[in-house]
Amino acid sequence: MGRIIPNHPSMRVLQEIKGGSFTVTLPRWWVEKYGLNKGARLFTSEDGCSLRLAVNDPSRIRKDVVIEIDKLGDMKSVRYCILTYYMQGAYTITVKSSTAISSDRKKKLREIRFEMHGVEIIHEDSNSIVFNVISDIGREKLDDVITTIHEIALFAHKDSIHALNENNLQLAREVVDREGDMLRVYRKLIRHLSLASVHPEIAYTSGVRDSNELITYALLARDLNRVFYHGIYISKHLLRLGRTMKAYDLIPQVNSLSELAQVMQQLAVEAFIDRDFQKVIAVTGMMGDVREAEEKLSIDVMRRVRDFEDAITLLFIARDVRRIAGYSVAMADAAANRVLSPFAPRRAGGFSIGRIII
Repeated sequence: MGRIIPNHPSMRVLQEIKGGSFTVTLPRWWVEKYGLNKGARLFTSEDGCSLRLAVNDPSRIRKDVVIEIDKLGDMKSVRYCILTYYMQGAYTITVKSSTAISSDRKKKLREIRFEMHGVEIIHEDSNSIVFNVISDIGREKLDDVITTIHEIALFAHKDSIHALNENNLQLAREVVDREGDMLRVYRKLIRHLSLASVHPEIAYTSGVRDSNELITYALLARDLNRVFYHGIYISKHLLRLGRTMKAYDLIPQVNSLSELAQVMQQLAVEAFIDRDFQKVIAVTGMMGDVREAEEKLSIDVMRRVRDFEDAITLLFIARDVRRIAGYSVAMADAAANRVLSPFAPRRAGGFSIGRIII
């Protein structure tokens, strides 16, 4: 048999030993890569039809990366790389240049650490700056992080509608200013998902059943992020108008549309967290009501609102509320995929669909 190339698939022969147990040999390159010795403990977990083995020390997966400014040039690309490496699980990120980094660029680099949760600068000289993650995911459950992001997004929507009703532009500005805090939590969530995908022990302590379920978390995270942005867009429309809306008689219709979307978002997240298929059906069934309410509001705006800026603002707000509802349906779909996986273990007291026991 030829030399096995690291990371390439290979076949292993299962052997039976005394006592009725079974054993399989591990590739030498993998054992040496992680510095394992005889007697080392490995974390094992079932994942679909596979059995995953991992070193019993998540700190061994720590990865350090180097970003060379010379190869990127502009700071926008450097920032993009730093944030992406952070979300993909890097622990130490070194940014270096073949020449001295200008004071203006250094200032921009230092500010980037505030866009990531638990990051500090541990080294800095004329040609480089080093970021290090000092506070990581620990044993935090992914469901708890999802709940936090959901609440941030929901209150951004609620407060934007409140700003519309009260003509409170100061509140609208405050809602828009929440974007930075939301992005920090979102990036932390993506980092959590990335680390869980490469180490089964992190996935287990985070409450993730298997790789299939991890995909549903990624889908939900993306949709929750979009829900948040459409919530703050409502406030941005109000700030762009910059004055009291004259078409106040149509605001109650906006409120009704918004309430529908808020209920859908709440039910969708509950469906995912609680693995509740009935709530999935409830969310998808409400989308027709949202379409009807949004279309009626749009027609009334076109027929009754004489002020052009008021009309545009109301139409934009209605569009964003409808999109929140649409992304809530997408989140309900993620919940359905979590609940109805054929690889999901049977749960006592569940309900059955065909031959699949949930």
